[in-house]
Amino acid sequence: MRRLQQLLQTRIIAENDVLYFTFKKNKFTGHVAQGGLIWHCTWQRPGEEARPIFDKAAQLGGQPFVRTFESLTDWTETCIQECLDEYHTRYSSWKRVRHQRTEQTMETLFKHLQRQNLTHPQQRGAAKDNSTTLLLFEQIASQKQHIDALEKGVERWTAWFRQHHPNKMLPVQPIAHHVPQTQSSDAIAQPFVLNSARGQFMVLQRVNEVAPAECVSWLKSMGQSRFKQYMTDCEKQIEFTPMETTIPTSTTSAAAARQFVHEFFSA
Repeated sequence: MRRLQQLLQTRIIAENDVLYFTFKKNKFTGHVAQGGLIWHCTWQRPGEEARPIFDKAAQLGGQPFVRTFESLTDWTETCIQECLDEYHTRYSSWKRVRHQRTEQTMETLFKHLQRQNLTHPQQRGAAKDNSTTLLLFEQIASQKQHIDALEKGVERWTAWFRQHHPNKMLPVQPIAHHVPQTQSSDAIAQPFVLNSARGQFMVLQRVNEVAPAECVSWLKSMGQSRFKQYMTDCEKQIEFTPMETTIPTSTTSAAAARQFVHEFFSA
């Protein structure tokens, strides 16, 4: 597996993190892409603003393509050679390229990963990289670049239309991006059928938590059959808010609830 991909999988670096290096006062940056590739590169000449490089989109075989780099050496040599016309240099990429968020060299981060592997032997058995996976990540990067270009084009057209036709509706409505809503893991109130095994269990469990001893004794004297009938006659639907103390999972099944109710009245 490639070094960059190893650093990404172990979360020492993250997707969209910025890498940078300087060469003869020229500063180059690149972003980490999915799969440990490098893309979204910039070049900043001395005294000038940074400008994008290697960002020209193309079509190969009917598919969008954008240039990415699978290693630091490939990236740094391409920047130096194609932008600065320097071909006879030996640039130690891992010693010179820095990770912007941590301000550490990439060699330092990789040595940190190696030390982790010494203390976590199971990480040594990670699956080896293969060309199919690499090609997939490159294709994903190209598709993302193509989508970004399309979205920017739609934004420019929308701004133009609203400027020139301020009182007209857009002839084509933009596609709304719906973010799927995930159910909250926070506990919520749950309704129970009171005369069921779980319903009786919840009532008795709550009574044990908050009721005085004389109330508990009164319930026990009522007996299991009469208590169940009492719950059946209760017409009002009751919801129990989550208890602060967690109920063991062994008591949440119907069988365990029946056992709890039986033992409560047998005691």
